Amino acid sequence: MFENIANASLGTTLIVISVIVGITFVGIFFFITYQANFLSKLHNSLFIETLIPLSVEELNKELESFGFAYNQRHDLFYSIMYPWQRKYGYGKPYDDAAPLLSMIIDCEPIYFEYDNKKWLIEFWKGQYGMTTGAEIGVYVSESKNLIKNIIYDAVSDEDCIPMSFVLRKQGNVLLTRNNRHWWLTGFKLGEFSKPSDLVMEIIITLKNKEMRDAFVNGLKKVGYKNIRAFDNSVSLTFDKPYTKQAKTRSKLITYIMQRNNKQNCYIYNSITKKYDNALDKTNYIRQFLPGMYAQLFNFSKTEQLFMSYKTNR
Repeated sequence: MFENIANASLGTTLIVISVIVGITFVGIFFFITYQANFLSKLHNSLFIETLIPLSVEELNKELESFGFAYNQRHDLFYSIMYPWQRKYGYGKPYDDAAPLLSMIIDCEPIYFEYDNKKWLIEFWKGQYGMTTGAEIGVYVSESKNLIKNIIYDAVSDEDCIPMSFVLRKQGNVLLTRNNRHWWLTGFKLGEFSKPSDLVMEIIITLKNKEMRDAFVNGLKKVGYKNIRAFDNSVSLTFDKPYTKQAKTRSKLITYIMQRNNKQNCYIYNSITKKYDNALDKTNYIRQFLPGMYAQLFNFSKTEQLFMSYKTNR
């Protein structure tokens, strides 16, 4: 009974949040559009204090508070090893809240048991606000029951594992990532995509054969068939999710959020079109549109996402 009451309360709260977020985004969109159009016409004739452009190192110092860094060689953003997000862990409630925060993404949680612990390895791909990206996260729980609604802890450094993925958009390689990590990510700023446009080719190397087989069984339980296991590694293709997606990712919410995401990407790309990399583009935004600057890095697992669940527990 209490669970039904909690679910009803959460559902009502999520509806209210979605309305508020939708109204807020409409206001933000019109404000940013007006500001961008106004400044694009007049900033050459106005006196604006010149800011010294940030170097990659300086940009990454600012990005550290968001939990991310910028890779200039590949022109992408990625999660650092010790971001603040690590202390929150992960679980299904966060996936349920994500669409209300402009994250229209495919989620694929894989649950399995190994070494007397409950494990969650999850894949994500899609649109995160003003970025297109993908993620693989590794989490663990000592809970006695394999409950899908619990929050799993991010694994320790000792339990980090080698992972890699290639993210393709409509057949073309958008980005690649490869590292020993607990949360491997990659994001392209200003890129707009539908989750169905994207395909992840994933390779994960587990700790040993026992863990590998447990993970493979978890994949098979949700419907994966074309799995290749070799040594302690597993490769698979994540094109469409087999698991049930969040109820909050309704057609209406998806339409509202994706329309806003697409418009923001359009504005960003329009006013920075003379630059060909995210570093120069962000420096331009920082100079002439400081109100939009912070919005550039409001992607993936933001604090709003974690707080949305914490306030409803």
